[in-house]
Amino acid sequence: MTLRHRPSLGVRSAIALVAFCLVVANAMVLLSDRAPGVLRSVFGDFARRVSQRIDAGGSAEAALGARDLGGDSIVHFGLWAVAMAVVGFAVWSWAGLLVASFTVAATSVALEIAQGRYTSSRAVEASDAAFNLLGVTVGAGVAAVAYLSVEAVGRLISPPD
Repeated sequence: MTLRHRPSLGVRSAIALVAFCLVVANAMVLLSDRAPGVLRSVFGDFARRVSQRIDAGGSAEAALGARDLGGDSIVHFGLWAVAMAVVGFAVWSWAGLLVASFTVAATSVALEIAQGRYTSSRAVEASDAAFNLLGVTVGAGVAAVAYLSVEAVGRLISPPD
């Protein structure tokens, strides 16, 4: 299906700038040894309690009382789902979405691997990488649904060619 209805180049350019900033912010959060402190100051007592439990020797999942889906996994999922959706809104083409999905997925995994090399307080975790990829997949799905929705509405309200 060819996408005939999409935002203007100016709008997509502005969205692309936001998408770039989101990916850079994700990189800063994932590669920062200070990110847990910043999160504590933003989210207050809840983050402080989780951090204290982690510092006591547990993992984020154990600190939150979860087995498979803890706060850290949700953060990884959310960071990359939002970033990928916004990137998808910027490219607004099927080929662009496919290329962007692979690029954002590779970036998320590379940043996960880089955590072990460039930070002293973070470790590489396969589950984090998996949730990064799940987030990218869901974000691409959100963009695809937006494409289809805008196209459907556009075809309903515009005169046929």
